[in-house]
Amino acid sequence: MRSIVLVSLLAFTQAYLKLDFEKTPKISDELTKRADNDSFIAPLLNGGELYTVQIAVGTPPQNLTVQLDTGSSDLWFVSASNPYCKNNKKFAPKKQDLMPITSDDGFPTSPNQVPKALRNINCNKYGFFNASGSSTYSRNDTNFSLSYGDETFASGPWGTDTISLNGVKVENVTFGLASFSNSTNPVFGIGLPGDESTYAMFSEDTNGTTNTQYSNFPLQLKQQGKIDKVAYSIYLNSTKSKQGSILFGAVDHSKYSGPLYTLPIVNRFGHLVENPYELEVTLSGLGLQRATSNITLFDQLLPALLDTGTTYTYMPSSVAQYLANQTNGVIDKKTSLIKLAKCPSKKSNDTIVFNFSGAQIKIKMVDFVEKHKGKCYLPCVSQESSFFLLGDSFMRHVYTVFDLDDKEISIAQANFNSTKEDIEEISSTVPSAVKAPQYYSSYVDFPTEISVTGDIFAPQATEFVPKPNNTNNKTNFTQDLLDIENMLLRRHYENRATTLSTSLPIFLIALSAVTALFL
Repeated sequence: MRSIVLVSLLAFTQAYLKLDFEKTPKISDELTKRADNDSFIAPLLNGGELYTVQIAVGTPPQNLTVQLDTGSSDLWFVSASNPYCKNNKKFAPKKQDLMPITSDDGFPTSPNQVPKALRNINCNKYGFFNASGSSTYSRNDTNFSLSYGDETFASGPWGTDTISLNGVKVENVTFGLASFSNSTNPVFGIGLPGDESTYAMFSEDTNGTTNTQYSNFPLQLKQQGKIDKVAYSIYLNSTKSKQGSILFGAVDHSKYSGPLYTLPIVNRFGHLVENPYELEVTLSGLGLQRATSNITLFDQLLPALLDTGTTYTYMPSSVAQYLANQTNGVIDKKTSLIKLAKCPSKKSNDTIVFNFSGAQIKIKMVDFVEKHKGKCYLPCVSQESSFFLLGDSFMRHVYTVFDLDDKEISIAQANFNSTKEDIEEISSTVPSAVKAPQYYSSYVDFPTEISVTGDIFAPQATEFVPKPNNTNNKTNFTQDLLDIENMLLRRHYENRATTLSTSLPIFLIALSAVTALFL
């Protein structure tokens, strides 16, 4: 049952809308709504590796389910005409009529290039959009093309239409309509505009859209007066719960405990792009806290991407190996996860500690591990890169507020299974948030070797550092270029979009040339 409460205040005051919902283990239309000033809340459902929200698209509205992703910035969903859908298997070409794929990116451009054997996607599970059934849909003259690390892809035209999220209507929202996709789930990217697939630094210019950034969904909310600030807070909840929420334009103080610390979004490619393009902060250290001893695993300044579109936590191989050694585990060759010799006792107080510029997030090992077929694993993946990617295995333990306007992220220890809400609108700065003790020392470095030089449990690791006369977003230019190359080749974790294309070799040659100028 749904209810909407709209309260008109004085003439100069904007109406407010508060939304309630009841979570269920599987997606349901039975969402209750309640009002709040310039903010609204939408459900998140933990579908194994995915957190999804329900939206309605077009006029009349068509209900779809999309994966919420802070690690990308584009919204896309599947067209009803997608030949990879089971629904369209009957339209498959006969063997003698099957056409070869001739496009440079290797993706089909005609339904007759998709054989019957590949038309097996259950598009009804998350829903598909029938553009001809919406009177408000508008198609533009450009196309999008995204590929993923699991060899899935999506391509088709860009368009605009009305999006309704629990009764809140946002008009002229830009999205990609996948005429061709072998992916089971569409993606609702809510990251920074610099991470949009239309931006030339990381995308192929297919239709003259070089350097194009558009107002994605979070920006449209502010531009259309639904919220005061481009900001949202995310609460994933514990693994035992199917509940979770995203609150646009507000913060729920009941969902966290302890201080809500604010960190600057860092730009690890500061020598190449002016503004940050991903939701990354400085991770200053990682450690293990035990009853008898504390162990620092690393204490250097590395970038860490906060990404709801990724299941696990990815870390540099040297850190992963050190963590495995200290937990009596091994890095599993098949999964690259850390497999433990034995599962931790429920009575164990061993804790893994993440230090973000003096703000510490503590997660008990017994709550961090995941169990598969009787074996326990730390949900940490070893990778050959000098940055962290903090997926759901980490993010469910924190309450996170993303302030895209001020390029800041606030984090606090999550309060699991809270019941009484304490929602406050974000109109300027994030309410009750304070700068992390070492906010002004938040930058990223790219050491040639990751090692332990200090102690994250020492008082100086969390002590206040005053604002310097000149702040410096410190990066290593040569490493920036190498890291971009590595990112382009490996920037695909589960459902995160990559931008690999035929233009990649040219881009890498250009990087080499630029590198030579600075060496």
